[in-house]
Amino acid sequence: MAALNFTIDEALYILRANGLLPEAVRDVRPDNDGLLVTAPGGIEIAVRRESFANGILRLSYSSKSWAFKLADSMGQVDNMLNEVIRDLPFIRREGKSLFIDLNRALLGKVKGIQVKNCELRESSIKIEF
Repeated sequence: MAALNFTIDEALYILRANGLLPEAVRDVRPDNDGLLVTAPGGIEIAVRRESFANGILRLSYSSKSWAFKLADSMGQVDNMLNEVIRDLPFIRREGKSLFIDLNRALLGKVKGIQVKNCELRESSIKIEF
């Protein structure tokens, strides 16, 4: 089994270069057991890996931001996320989780590869094929 290790910055560069990262994602940095994503308005959102199975990475998201919590209570977070991922058919949202079909995302970009595992580490991402 082959594996690729990327720093967060390297992974972001590759994702942006291939149109696989929503424009709303402003900044991403490591945060102990996950990532901190900066969204429009400077809102920080904690993203954590929940699971990986059959090529699908499940991430949870939350925020301590009062603006996020207020928008979430009014259903605006769901609406904003649905808008952001609308043109990304390999991502779907259920509750406070995002499901990313990594093999579908790579389809047409990299041929002959099936993702077997994906791990978020302190300052890197490891993808096994």
